[in-house]
Amino acid sequence: MSAAGSTSGPAAISIFDDPLAEPVDRVRWRFIIILALANLGIWTAFFTPIQFLLPLQVEGMVGSGSKETSLSLVLTVGALVSLVASPIAGAFSDRTTARLGRRRPWVLWPTIAAVAVLVLIPLSPVVGVLALGWALAQLTLNASYAAVTAMLPDQVPVSQRGTVSAVVGACQPLGVMLGAILVGVIPQTGVEVGSEEVGGQYPRYIAVAVILALTSALFVWGMREARLDRVKVPELHWGQFARSFWIDPRQHPDFGWVWITRFLVVLGNAFVTTYLLFFARDVLDLAPTEADTTVAGILTYYILGLLVFALVVGPLSDRTGRIKVFVIGASLVIAAALVILAFARDTTMVTLAAVVMGAGFGAYTAVDLALISRVLPRPEDRAKDLGVINIANALPQVLAPVVAGVVIASLKSQGYDTAYQVLYLAGAAVTVLGAVMVVKIKGVP
Repeated sequence: MSAAGSTSGPAAISIFDDPLAEPVDRVRWRFIIILALANLGIWTAFFTPIQFLLPLQVEGMVGSGSKETSLSLVLTVGALVSLVASPIAGAFSDRTTARLGRRRPWVLWPTIAAVAVLVLIPLSPVVGVLALGWALAQLTLNASYAAVTAMLPDQVPVSQRGTVSAVVGACQPLGVMLGAILVGVIPQTGVEVGSEEVGGQYPRYIAVAVILALTSALFVWGMREARLDRVKVPELHWGQFARSFWIDPRQHPDFGWVWITRFLVVLGNAFVTTYLLFFARDVLDLAPTEADTTVAGILTYYILGLLVFALVVGPLSDRTGRIKVFVIGASLVIAAALVILAFARDTTMVTLAAVVMGAGFGAYTAVDLALISRVLPRPEDRAKDLGVINIANALPQVLAPVVAGVVIASLKSQGYDTAYQVLYLAGAAVTVLGAVMVVKIKGVP
């Protein structure tokens, strides 16, 4: 019996003999847990700064007057780097012939670099240096993420991808929740406990770096994968290599439609996550310390809704063999949550929106990765093609801060209530459009 499970027949080729083979052995829970924890570490390193640490650092540097535009600059620069980091790192991972395999080296070295960057970011003296530091963090984290994500199509059979996708997908909001917990239990430096002033974030960044290091080390030393034979790696021609990142939607239409639908749904969701802390302060009119606690509480309800629906919908998708109906339904639920949030003016309504969004995003993440894995063009390019798909996840992180920053800055003279209402209704509209586009995908049930 292999580490992934029992083989399905004598003609089956094990992925531990040929890393390019289509996986047929069911993976064990040990594999799923290690993969989930690696994702949790990466998402914690992504979202703790985005949701909490970077907004607080920016506000400490520039004050409240230009905090939105300054934060938008920092997040936009980082997101631009992530657009190219994931597909390029994925492409080199696909070509790696190291003894550790194709994926583990691209988790090991980028993680070491990411930990170093996370330790240095809180020392940034001005917004420009902070933007550079966050760009380097995005570079290293995306390189690692490309390799970790490729393990699903590499080793998980189609019949099990809904379940594994659900567990792995749940780690994204769990990373947000873990970040909220870290912020809640680790005090800022340089200010008194309970003070409304903004202080240093250094101990919080250290905690994030430790979590990333531990979960990545478990992946590197706990996973098993075959070494790619050098003869199966084509000679590198830079022109051909560059052209390989364009996947013609006329030849692979399902890949193109999946890219578009993911872009639209993530964009709608990014309108919420980008300025959630400022929303709590400026619309709900909460004091800074109270806003931190409130956002953490709201995210708790969001996580609970997400976990329940992710862990129900993923296995249900595997049992029914259907994916698209769950993606469409989940996208519409997310849009409904955005409409509720647009009109929410107290923590009760925001909490209701969080539960509904958690349910929708839980169902979405349960099947999204399973859907993506079914439309990848070539087994030789899994990580690179997943990196191209990940542009649909990263590009909204570029556009959302810009769009949100412009909307809020231009409309806040009419009141923050109006500004955020317009922003969230726009998010609902693009999410509905994403749900409609799923119908165009023909090769997946």
